[in-house]
Amino acid sequence: MSRPAGTRCAAKEPVRVSIPRYVLRGQGKDEHFEFEVKVSVMDDSWTVFRRYSRFREMHRSLKSKYPELAALEFPPKKLFGNRDERMVSERRSHLERYLRNLFRVMLSCSGSPLRPDEDGVFRLSKFNICEFSPFFKKGVFESSSHGTS
Repeated sequence: MSRPAGTRCAAKEPVRVSIPRYVLRGQGKDEHFEFEVKVSVMDDSWTVFRRYSRFREMHRSLKSKYPELAALEFPPKKLFGNRDERMVSERRSHLERYLRNLFRVMLSCSGSPLRPDEDGVFRLSKFNICEFSPFFKKGVFESSSHGTS
């Protein structure tokens, strides 16, 4: 009898996420930073670039769906200095920690679509992650002023 492919809970992390860098985009009053978000699920990896405002929108949206996420610390909005290199570097670090904690909670909470099945096996894919939140979908925000692919 063969079993479908999956990853046991004790195996390597089923979802890995990092924010290795940020880039300055736009000109003049439209100048802004975008964070490179690298996501790996099983053997699939992809990268999206997102502005801080998209992270905040995702947090609000998911928090309303999954109350378990309300306790996660989200990096606060800054009124001044949000183009300061040191502040952006700190924000990158905080956003990366936030995303890792988000997946840690969602991979273990009972109401999550990302939790393992009853055998403790994760059956995750890029599709599952993008269905969980469009934030992780490539190209979703390309035509808006709030982030690119």
